[in-house]
Amino acid sequence: MTRIIKRYENRKLYDTEARRYISLEEIARLIREGVDVKVVDKNTEQDITAQTLTQVILEEGKKGRALLSKEVLHGIIRWGNTLIDDGLQQVSQQLDHLVPAPLARLLKHKKEDEIEQLKARIDSLEKMIRDLLKEKPKETSDR
Repeated sequence: MTRIIKRYENRKLYDTEARRYISLEEIARLIREGVDVKVVDKNTEQDITAQTLTQVILEEGKKGRALLSKEVLHGIIRWGNTLIDDGLQQVSQQLDHLVPAPLARLLKHKKEDEIEQLKARIDSLEKMIRDLLKEKPKETSDR
């Protein structure tokens, strides 16, 4: 079951199940425990989960716990919007299958075989991004 978190105008996050305000760090903990979260804007009911999880990753990075390699982050920044704008939403779906759903759970337990699986999936993800970057100029020149 998905845990609903509401964001108020003052940027506070409210856990509707626990009936209390929650921090980004606590959201990260929930995710590590395998809980799926959905964050919605209290006023507009707009799903802002992706933006909030990006903030969680940023906060983890500030604490020295980088979850993604710098190459992957560069690729996401360079091509993230372009990939979607060009109708490559399939890439996003493929990436969901490459990265395990409870990524944080793998990091929490640190079992050797799980870490090796994670490394292999990240390698696949990085290869996919490199391949997409190589294809990008071809798509542009066809227009």
